Amino acid sequence: MVERHKMNNYRHGDCGLTGVKELPKGLKKLNTNVLMVGSHNNSHTFDNGDVYEVKGDDFIIGYLVAKDTTLYHPEHGEEVGKPLREAKIDDGIYEIRRQVEYTNEGMKQVID
Repeated sequence: MVERHKMNNYRHGDCGLTGVKELPKGLKKLNTNVLMVGSHNNSHTFDNGDVYEVKGDDFIIGYLVAKDTTLYHPEHGEEVGKPLREAKIDDGIYEIRRQVEYTNEGMKQVID
């Protein structure tokens, strides 16, 4: 019998979280609560978790190790009070990706 591994994926505006089985080796842990700055200069932030930086990739910008983690942004999630909304995510390890879309001109970053 094949053992199944539950991996969740989340879209948080122009920030995507893709569940992975393990954290790649050699990444630098950052001392920040910012996952990424969105296309309109609004930060995608979080609490309770660790973020790791990836350099030299246009779309995978890091990894998040989530444990009792909530995402925050002014536009995405349940409204909990101005200026931020929140979205709970399941515990796990996630690639942090810039969302892209395919157009006739080719791949481009999603403008949120």
